[in-house]
Amino acid sequence: MGRILVALAAIALVFFFWSEAAAYPRTAARLPNLLGWIVLLLALAAIAQTLLAWRREKAAGTLVLIPPFAWRDIAVGAGFAGLIVLYAWSINHVGYLVATPLFLLIPLAVLRPIGWTATLLTTLVVTGFIWGVFVYFLNLSIPLYPAV
Repeated sequence: MGRILVALAAIALVFFFWSEAAAYPRTAARLPNLLGWIVLLLALAAIAQTLLAWRREKAAGTLVLIPPFAWRDIAVGAGFAGLIVLYAWSINHVGYLVATPLFLLIPLAVLRPIGWTATLLTTLVVTGFIWGVFVYFLNLSIPLYPAV
C-alpha cells in the first residue's frame, strides 16, 4: 500500500510541475514536461507492479493489504526527510563542497546499501557532477566553502 501512496504523491507532484510549467515560455517548459512524463510513467509502472503482486498473492492465498507497521522504515523516511531539510539549510552555512558529501555519506554509511568503496566513489561522482552542472555549466553562484 505504501508504494501506491508514494506513486500517487509523485503523480500529484507531476501535475503541480505541469501547472507551474504552463506559465513558462514553450522552450523552457520542455524539460519539466518531459521529466513529468517520465515520473508519471514510472509511478504508473510502480502501481501496476504492486497490483500484479497483489493479484499473485491473492491467488496464492497470502494477500495482506495492510501489513504490520514497519516503524524502522518510517524512521528511515523521516530521517531522510530531515536530512533533506538540513542539507538545504546547510549549503549557505557550511558550503556546497561540505554539505553535499555529508548529505550523501550519512545515509549511505548508516543504511549500508553498498560497500565503503562504492559509497566513497558515489559521493565523489555525484558531488562532482552536481558541481559541474550548477557551478561550471550554469555559472550559478552558490557558496562552495564554509562562510567565514
